[in-house]
Amino acid sequence: MSEDPMVEEFFSEVNDKYYPQVMEGLEKLEAADIEDGIEILARPLHTIKGVTGFMAGFEEASHFTHKIEDFLKKVQAGEVESTGDNVTLLSRGVNMIFQVLEQLREGSLDTEEQDEVLELIREASATGQVADEALGAGVDVENRDGVTIIRVKDPRVHLEGHFKPIVSAILFVEPGDDILLDLSRVLTFGSGAWAAIASMGITFKIAACGVSPDARQTLIGWGFDKTISVYTDEETYFTRQ
Repeated sequence: MSEDPMVEEFFSEVNDKYYPQVMEGLEKLEAADIEDGIEILARPLHTIKGVTGFMAGFEEASHFTHKIEDFLKKVQAGEVESTGDNVTLLSRGVNMIFQVLEQLREGSLDTEEQDEVLELIREASATGQVADEALGAGVDVENRDGVTIIRVKDPRVHLEGHFKPIVSAILFVEPGDDILLDLSRVLTFGSGAWAAIASMGITFKIAACGVSPDARQTLIGWGFDKTISVYTDEETYFTRQ
């Protein structure tokens, strides 16, 4: 593999560009600057995942990077608590991406440590969810000018108990009608919650307002803004052209 010009060009990019970016992100994590660290890490990891997915023989690196990226997004969204242990695990997983790349380049992939890290990630993700199993506070629903406004009362929307009331409220709306999610009370909105709402965007015209920076980042990071339009506030939505 190492004689393939495309592979050599990719590794040149890794060494000159992506690895320095990752090191900067990991230094931020080590300094407890979690938000900035994750923001810096997200870009090179996403690129590595995408490029290796199209490189013959490097698909395993793409799959592994995808799992690390997914864990990173869960920490970023608050679905997994950013404890010292979890941040250390995230750093270990990110570093291992480069180890996997080199092993594949040399044709000697060792999956034992890789599997160990992925198992620890599964455990950390499960623990983070169990700690937040309380039922959601629900929603308030009203109608304004033919639009169903669903006001979400939970400050954190991640588990099914949090977003199920939103889904239930949407299902009471006539297909094709306009729906506005008022998220002004919401601090974080998990990727799973966004996915559940976005999947209904085919049947309903869904928009959201009052979206916090963290919730917006998750929405855009997972591409759900293609289905759910975002407005600054309720009045902006109703005065749209």
